[in-house]
Amino acid sequence: MPRSRELVVIFSLLLLTFGVGLAQLTASTNAPSDGEASLLTRHPEFLHAGIAACCLLVGWSTTLSSRMVDRLLNKQVAGLVLVVGLGLLGLSLFVANERWITLGGVQFQASEPLKFAIPLLCGVCLARADGKVKIREHPFLLLITAGVAGAIAIHDLGSAALVLGTLIMLLFVAGADWRWLPAGIITLGLFGGLYIGMEEYRIRRLNVWLAPWGHTDKDEGAHLTESLRAIHQGGLEGAGMGQGLRSQGYLLVDESDFVFAILAEETGVLGTGLVLATFAGLIFSLWRVAWQCPNLAARWFGVAVTITVAMQTAINVWVATGLLPTKGIALPFISRAGTGWILLAGAIMVALMASHPNHEPEPPLTTDR
Repeated sequence: MPRSRELVVIFSLLLLTFGVGLAQLTASTNAPSDGEASLLTRHPEFLHAGIAACCLLVGWSTTLSSRMVDRLLNKQVAGLVLVVGLGLLGLSLFVANERWITLGGVQFQASEPLKFAIPLLCGVCLARADGKVKIREHPFLLLITAGVAGAIAIHDLGSAALVLGTLIMLLFVAGADWRWLPAGIITLGLFGGLYIGMEEYRIRRLNVWLAPWGHTDKDEGAHLTESLRAIHQGGLEGAGMGQGLRSQGYLLVDESDFVFAILAEETGVLGTGLVLATFAGLIFSLWRVAWQCPNLAARWFGVAVTITVAMQTAINVWVATGLLPTKGIALPFISRAGTGWILLAGAIMVALMASHPNHEPEPPLTTDR
């Protein structure tokens, strides 16, 4: 029977394969493509990103030794990654003045690298704790994360909430006193309320979410109501891949925020149930892999990545079903996100290498009787 490491790779590859194919179908309505080309070559950039992510996932046991991973998981590397992420965020805020930036012909969200830079910083900081984590002993981690989240929230409130939520959940998993939980929830609430009030479009999104059928004349209302219609019309078996009405241009963010609605319409309850079961298997297996890491920094980094994947999955599904306002959070390995696929695959690869059998204690020798 496959072990947790192999299961993580299997589940990731299943989701990634499905995501690459789905990206070709949904992206073809929102970007120029060759309609006569074969499915996988309509948008080769996503195929290339998918292949790169697959290489990271498959090559986890041979790319680097687990001891090399130990040397990379230190405060110097975490600081360097954080500085690079903040530099990209600075380009987004002060040069491009939008959440998307383009470097070397590659377009990506500036907040994407920070979703994994913060978990890396968390892993390095929490590895120094003696026994259970005490929140008051990590003011540096709290201040850095809060500052980064505040900067991200200027253009991307959803990713900022994801970063803060990951930190809060990780601290409690690491043994922080649960009496701090109300303070964490209140902090997230105040943070969200402050940033929602700063932008008119965020207030409009909140109002539309509270009464979507009364705002179908607005884009936000149309997106949510079309998403709910797609889920309803998918039924048990769905309309078939590429045959859904919403993937033909009637749901403009079908490739990211509302990709779950496309899944529901085209694959039905059976297809979405299978995809969600695959996500559950990935999250559970990745959680076990993280706890198998002898290196504490790698362990907490792996746990943080697992929490990030679980939160992204839950938020994306809840947005598509109307349980949360639109957040702009992608469904891991499924939503159209070339650089996001590669970064997530790289983060998973680090956790897999750190839990390699080379790091596991050798089994005790048995004596013959």
